[in-house]
Amino acid sequence: MLDWINEFLSFGYWEQMLNEIRSLGMFAGVGLAMLEAFFPPLPLVVFVGINVAAFGFWLGYFYSWLGSSIGSIIVFLLIKKFGQKKFQQRIAKNEKIYNIFHWIKEKGFTPIFFLLTFPFTPSIIVCGLAALVGTRNKDYFSALILGKLVMIFSLSFIGFNLQNFIEKPMRSGILILSTLVISLIGKQLLKICEHKRRIVLEKNESKGAEAA
Repeated sequence: MLDWINEFLSFGYWEQMLNEIRSLGMFAGVGLAMLEAFFPPLPLVVFVGINVAAFGFWLGYFYSWLGSSIGSIIVFLLIKKFGQKKFQQRIAKNEKIYNIFHWIKEKGFTPIFFLLTFPFTPSIIVCGLAALVGTRNKDYFSALILGKLVMIFSLSFIGFNLQNFIEKPMRSGILILSTLVISLIGKQLLKICEHKRRIVLEKNESKGAEAA
């Protein structure tokens, strides 16, 4: 067991793995990034980092973006056609997801794009919510492709400059700060949407009581 762990952590193991990925070319790069769309627990940042290490920054970025986008589109179409009941049950049990659901339902393109720019948003949740609200394919694909461009770029930047991030903390600090700012803005927008939704619900309830 210890021998396997030592081998896994060795430079030679990773160099051999990267060489094998390079030999498979585009199919390996795109396929790695597609996996996260179907299996959310898998870390997309690791796959993007591997692609960038294997193919260089721009080609690794392109393969990662293409694979992640294709995977998310397939998941969106599958949920839209077959998995709506299952997702509705999950939404009803989670208040945060329920609020995001109404945000996407009311605003469409903007929240989908925004959520997909954030590096650690589970793509399958956004795919499922967009499918449930009946988002048009054209609108979803546009938001997805643009949002993934931003998100995959930040992950590629981290993977490509990993050593510089350690040696130059200012650079890493700026990117981390930017990510936190985006996250805080997103949380505030969710709170605003939730507050507005509650006001609308209260008004509807009061109207119903008056009518009765």
